[in-house]
Amino acid sequence: MPFKSANKWGIKKNEQIIIDPVYDTIFNFDNTNKVCLACFKIKGANSNKFIKTSSVSFSCNYLNMSKKHLTIKNETNDTTSIFSLHKNSLKELYDDKDYFIVTNKNKKYLLDKKFNQITFTGYHTIALSNDPNFLVVEEKTESGQIYTGLINTKEKKIIDFNYSGIKLNTFDSLIIACSSGVNPNADDDVFDYNGKKIFGFKRHIDFATKTFIIHKIFEPSEYYIIYNLNTKKESILNVLEVKQYNSDEILVRLKNNWFVYNLVSGEKKPYDMK
Repeated sequence: MPFKSANKWGIKKNEQIIIDPVYDTIFNFDNTNKVCLACFKIKGANSNKFIKTSSVSFSCNYLNMSKKHLTIKNETNDTTSIFSLHKNSLKELYDDKDYFIVTNKNKKYLLDKKFNQITFTGYHTIALSNDPNFLVVEEKTESGQIYTGLINTKEKKIIDFNYSGIKLNTFDSLIIACSSGVNPNADDDVFDYNGKKIFGFKRHIDFATKTFIIHKIFEPSEYYIIYNLNTKKESILNVLEVKQYNSDEILVRLKNNWFVYNLVSGEKKPYDMK
């Protein structure tokens, strides 16, 4: 548990001190007891011609149970053990039992909780996908535009940074990439796991299987269109939300209730999301 001594914070287990009380603030180990976050307060001055104000930021270290400090390398081979504290730092530390994300100079890096570095290029954001072999990453341009791409865990680029969002269909090994918001006249595209484009559509692709494309229509009202790639036939699906289930079925939401919808037969059956 975190404890305070002489106005500084550390962590101890029973009476054994795990992390010495030398930090201005500290966040306990994650639920695997592998990584904690300890920070020093840094005071600075903001000034203008009318008034001077002070600012406070935090310079942080990630530590393991052996008091080892995390050190990472970036794409230029520089090393650092100092990281930023921001509103998502704890979420990025605690959310996954195997991996965590750190921020240095506004760039994010992925590591496992044994301190093995997974990514060496700094990204605007990193997200674990629903396939453990892939990471959804974002880059931010100098103009502030954010583009989404896909890399594998060896940091090989699979999908270029041309999209606003990426989903994976893990049953059919498909990647669905949306262009809306970043490339208004571009297609939404579907790729295989090697990054080879299979097809694209001007209409928004909310999800795709090996046989069906699920388009979402936004205007004048929201609904879905199911397009059969084999028969080239379409059918309208009036539901509020669609999620992956398996190759021939999807989960659909009507009001507060979820159903399993069979894409082949059009039949649906109740599903308990709990």
